[in-house]
Amino acid sequence: MKLSRFRPAIIALLCSAGFLHADIVVLKDGTRLEGTITDEKPDRIHMRYKLTPKIWDDKDIMRADIVDIIKQKPEEVELIELRKELPTPDLMTAEKYENLIQDRLRPFVNRYPGSKEAAEAEKMIAQLQEEKERVVAGGIKMEGKWLSPEEAKGQSYNIKAYEIYAQMHAKAVAKDYAGALKEFERMAPSSSGGYYGQQAASGYTLSPYYPKAVEEIIAVLTNYQAQVEQMIKDQPTLIKMREEGLKKLIEPDLSRTKSAIDREKEQWKSGYEVERKGSKWFTPYKYDLASLKILSTSIIAEKTRLKTIDVAKISKLNEIIGRIMQAMPRAGKDAEALRSMREAITEGQEAASGLDQQAQAVYNQTLQGYTQYYMLYHQQLTAQSTQAALAPGMAAPGGSTAIGGTATPGMDDRVAAALAAAGGAQAPATGAAPVQQPGGAVMPQTGSPAQQPGGAPVQGAMPPTGYPAQQQPGGMVQPQGYPQQPQLQPQAQAPYGQGLPQAQAPMPGAPAAEEAAPAGLSTNTLIVIGIGVVVLVLVVAMSGGKKKRSD
Repeated sequence: MKLSRFRPAIIALLCSAGFLHADIVVLKDGTRLEGTITDEKPDRIHMRYKLTPKIWDDKDIMRADIVDIIKQKPEEVELIELRKELPTPDLMTAEKYENLIQDRLRPFVNRYPGSKEAAEAEKMIAQLQEEKERVVAGGIKMEGKWLSPEEAKGQSYNIKAYEIYAQMHAKAVAKDYAGALKEFERMAPSSSGGYYGQQAASGYTLSPYYPKAVEEIIAVLTNYQAQVEQMIKDQPTLIKMREEGLKKLIEPDLSRTKSAIDREKEQWKSGYEVERKGSKWFTPYKYDLASLKILSTSIIAEKTRLKTIDVAKISKLNEIIGRIMQAMPRAGKDAEALRSMREAITEGQEAASGLDQQAQAVYNQTLQGYTQYYMLYHQQLTAQSTQAALAPGMAAPGGSTAIGGTATPGMDDRVAAALAAAGGAQAPATGAAPVQQPGGAVMPQTGSPAQQPGGAPVQGAMPPTGYPAQQQPGGMVQPQGYPQQPQLQPQAQAPYGQGLPQAQAPMPGAPAAEEAAPAGLSTNTLIVIGIGVVVLVLVVAMSGGKKKRSD
């Protein structure tokens, strides 16, 4: 166990031994002084008190100026500090919850058993334990709100972006400008492709926290620029002062001082070389003019580049992408989530049209990738509805097939839909010609909702009405009405249930291959089910034919 974990317990032990207590002196003018009364006399007291939160002062206070003296017990003082632990910060791990309970609260309860302060601490423990269990189950607290395990899974991209943004913000507040800029690089790695090039796939530029980070880091760069420019101005004076100081020294102080200067410079150079390997930002050294000028040039270039970003527009687009990510975990199972995903994609494609060419290309490719996932989920939802509806019975008279458009004797719409599902297709409405989809799937034509057996449409599980299909490279069919997208490189698509859309664009929130198939069904299971359905359909059809001939 690290020594840092013992520090709260050591502090608490000192408190219990009487080393820590607090006195509050209320003066007639309303002033409240918090600290420790170190001496009391009939006409005055001597008090060590907090002049500011970090600065202490000592003085005599006349009793004639005092209204009240409140002496707090150690447990009351400690509890004031413990209360600061709630509400808990964002992104706390289960380990941090356990450390807080075991290192801070449990020892407090054990020291003051039966007290009202211990009772309050027990309530805090219960709350922390409840939150810890939510984290263990997969939930997470972000921006003061709890995400369920499913929501956390779908928002993993944004959670990581928020973590980086929070670290960047903390370093900016601490005026660690180089540190803040390094965190920003994690969110938006620089590349030859600019801020909307290849880094979109490895960074977090599609997160809603990216535009916030851009605005904040521009302010950081402004402050950093002023600091570095002042260091550049001061450098000649500092060098001169150091040289004059050396002239006044004699041995052995002169040699020791020169050695110290050399060690300091070598230490900075070593750190500088390490920092430069991983980032263009480094800790400035006030005596090295060349590195200060390099840093100043980098700051100006970065600030100029960031100011070209349309923060308002990408804020809207990234918020839309966030909605798509929220819908994706449920889109293959819930028609309402699928509809929300479709609407967000449409809204995003319209919003992307106002960006510059480079940014528009990245967002359009990303949204095109989401469109392919939408179509995959559409297939899944329709297939699940078809399989569920086939359960009560298989045979019924006539209708149209999902393949040829005309039913054979003894084959009804449910049979046709089963054949379509087994073959990776979806049944269009009667008389509607099928349209090829990624992976060989068939989508309904204009205004033809996916049909359940018996003619009931799958509500929400279809491209928007009035969006005829457009053939895309690689067999992809995109509903019309979506703005035309930059074309992806054609790629071979696996049959339904055997693969995912392969888009050459970042798709935050996209599930892993095993998660894109219908819940609980592996690829082999889907194949076996499909074969079984086909065999069952053929048996029913043959039985129907024999019955008619016997009649």
